[in-house]
Amino acid sequence: MGVAKGQAATLQVEMVCLDELVSVDDRLRRLDAVVDWEFVRAEAARYYALDVGRPSIDPIVLIKLMLVGALEGIDSVRELLRVASVRVDVRRFLGYGFSERLPVHQTISHAQTRRFVDATLFERLFLRSVALCREHGLIDGTHLSVDGFHVEANAALASLRGSLTAVEASDEDVCAQAPTSNDGDGDVPAGTRAQLSLAEPRSGPTPKRRSSNATSTSLSDPDAKLRGKPGQRAHLVHRGQIAIDPKARCVVACLGERADGHEGDALVPILERARFTCPELASVGADQGFAAERVWNGVAELGITAFVPPQRTMLAADGVPKTDAQHAAHAARQRCKTPPGIWAYTRRMADAEGGVAELKNEHGLHRARCRGTSLFHVQLLLASTALNVKRLTSRTDAASGQAAGPATARHQAEQAGADAIGVDHGATIHLSDRRAGHSPIVHATATAWTIALSMN
Repeated sequence: MGVAKGQAATLQVEMVCLDELVSVDDRLRRLDAVVDWEFVRAEAARYYALDVGRPSIDPIVLIKLMLVGALEGIDSVRELLRVASVRVDVRRFLGYGFSERLPVHQTISHAQTRRFVDATLFERLFLRSVALCREHGLIDGTHLSVDGFHVEANAALASLRGSLTAVEASDEDVCAQAPTSNDGDGDVPAGTRAQLSLAEPRSGPTPKRRSSNATSTSLSDPDAKLRGKPGQRAHLVHRGQIAIDPKARCVVACLGERADGHEGDALVPILERARFTCPELASVGADQGFAAERVWNGVAELGITAFVPPQRTMLAADGVPKTDAQHAAHAARQRCKTPPGIWAYTRRMADAEGGVAELKNEHGLHRARCRGTSLFHVQLLLASTALNVKRLTSRTDAASGQAAGPATARHQAEQAGADAIGVDHGATIHLSDRRAGHSPIVHATATAWTIALSMN
């Protein structure tokens, strides 16, 4: 039996090098090696005054701390600082020694919610991660998979309150020759102004009140909207949209928005954002929730082929389209039945839905940290940047593994002689124009992607 080991050695003062305590293949060390962080100081310069106030914290440290929180899936600033204070790899990444005190949580919260609230700095950070992924060969840029998802808002259902909306006066009130009033803009009949309608008298038991986005608003987060699936209780949520490249499953574009209106209305803005980094974009895949005539036409005007299957109610009952909307739905259905359309469907399920699950389960996007659509968009930008950074730091494995469709899809395309697939609006996808090894329809490899599923 060996000699009992006490705690005396831990109380001795030793000369240690923090850099030597971090392994060579550490993820944060590799990230520091491929990213030049000086662009953060250049972008954040306009938020700081030169000769006013106390000495500020380096904005690079603040951004790195937020990025570490997104990478580790830590949604609490206090917990993030506790983890950063005891982990030597995070201290080395921030440039802090053992004896230096980390910034307090109020500084980080103020930077994210007040100082950088316009999201310009976070947009620049996200675009920088996309550019680095493209530089290292992780982005093909010819096809994207788009999916939308709901994130629970930082507000409770108890915060809902009925909203009083003004109603226009009836014709009888306008013809009643009500007295006029002069407010400086001329004589306006009082009966023509908006008034509040009174409820009719009733008797019997009080009916159960049902809340909706048209009649209720959350006092905590007015941007949060009520959404729910059949058979489930409604929740206050925000909606996020992401576009993922199938080569290494990097996020090319993202958008945080309110969870109202048609989901497909965000497809064209997402593609316009993606065109900055993927100018050769030729096709996009999405689910039936994006299907609409205006969506198909908007994507076609960008010169992009939309593999968006129509809903059953959009098709003609007898199979013969009669209206413009039915013609567009029929053409979209035919595109989705082609081998590239089938490949886009499988890639959307694997890449877009898998990316959503990864953002929710591993990068803290299961719930909105702050209130308001703008701050939710900031959180989505940080989570998407963290996802790209994870791909970038393991770029050796990511570049070798091809997120490919099944071999049968390519076999069918070759059998059909699909050198080019025409589109009604004049846009054509030439499969032979893809760069070698970057074709959207490639042979299946031995690499298998592990995808976590999430019911969003």
